[in-house]
Amino acid sequence: MAEGGRTRLRAQWRELFNSFDAVICPIMPTPAYVQDHAPEQETRRINIDGKEYSYPDQLAWPGVATLPGLPATAIPTGFSPAGLPIGVQIVGPFLEDRTPLKLAELIEREFCGFVPPPMFDD
Repeated sequence: MAEGGRTRLRAQWRELFNSFDAVICPIMPTPAYVQDHAPEQETRRINIDGKEYSYPDQLAWPGVATLPGLPATAIPTGFSPAGLPIGVQIVGPFLEDRTPLKLAELIEREFCGFVPPPMFDD
């Protein structure tokens, strides 16, 4: 059943890629955050604007590409007001890994490449 769902998603993406070479979307719903290293992922929490959220809630955007098995390349695009890295993922057509990689290269060339984030103490 799950494979049938992935196949349908892949077909919808294939239709989209008839008009577009790639899709740029968030990597995560938030900027980078301090990691919670609790042994069980389901018990980990992330504080967003003073409210606690479940760690797995952060996995919605990565699932956009991974669920249908599409290639995606993550690139940094800047920093949050707190100095934490922000980026986007470039999603390409099924089995066309070079498409998001090439777009990432072109974006990097245009916007002066990678800048390491400032160091934070835990």
